[in-house]
Amino acid sequence: MNEINIDTIEQDRQSGSNAITQNALEYLKNRLNEELENSTELDQIFDDLQSNVKRLLKKHIHMASLRKITNTFFLHFKRILNSDKDRSEILNLAIAKIEQLESDILKNAKKIAQVGSRIIANSNKIMTISNSSMVKELFLTANAQKRKFEVFCLKSHPPDEGLEFAYSLANEGIETTIIADSEMGIFMPDVNLVLVGADRIYEDGFINKSGTLPLCAVAGYFNVPVYLVAETQKILLEVEKSIRFNSEDSSEIFQSKSKNISVRNVYFEKIPLDFIHKVICEEGVFEAHEFKKWYLEG
Repeated sequence: MNEINIDTIEQDRQSGSNAITQNALEYLKNRLNEELENSTELDQIFDDLQSNVKRLLKKHIHMASLRKITNTFFLHFKRILNSDKDRSEILNLAIAKIEQLESDILKNAKKIAQVGSRIIANSNKIMTISNSSMVKELFLTANAQKRKFEVFCLKSHPPDEGLEFAYSLANEGIETTIIADSEMGIFMPDVNLVLVGADRIYEDGFINKSGTLPLCAVAGYFNVPVYLVAETQKILLEVEKSIRFNSEDSSEIFQSKSKNISVRNVYFEKIPLDFIHKVICEEGVFEAHEFKKWYLEG
């Protein structure tokens, strides 16, 4: 993403939830830095930023970390707005909060990558789907540790974000193979493990790119372990916010000329935790049932 503005973040259908969240924070920080040179009323700044972030949340409805992290920022911003600090100090404190949130994201990603990279052995063949920045960081860390492995990237159609993921690995010297989503069963017998990310984790499952459920099912059939790679910030229980799925542009699938053919395009789906062997998060590596007990049950 060349320019970070609200429109490009809203329309981004290629990046994972961590990248979207980081870009949203960068957008907020840039806007606040600009306002240091202006005279806009602080309440107006708050309302404008909150309105724009609501646009992002409406578009990226499953990205729990985007919702939780921006909510943390606005609670902090609102609190200092009601203080007796001057305008410049309030803006600088708000910027400092964003920088702290950005730092926390990077620290968690590094922890997950360091812990998760240990599961990758030399000559492993690993399959993944979509464009998870957490999974990517894990691969890059294992590569930096001189581990030699091959990654099978599902194209992740539509909108084919798996291609961007594959290029990012290949550019770092990681052996990478792109396959069609429908071919996962052909190559799975040669695979040692599957790594998937998540946009949201709820009571007994998680939400990720459509195709993750069949990927997990095929892996299970061939006794290939599936690891979920995600920070706990992505936990958002269904009792707190219901889950719904939006339809995307149907022309990405097919442009029908028949009135008797309807086309549906849904980017995300639910995947039960029962399909997951282990969960890799910033706190360590957990059996799926342990993670569910310690993090998802009250």
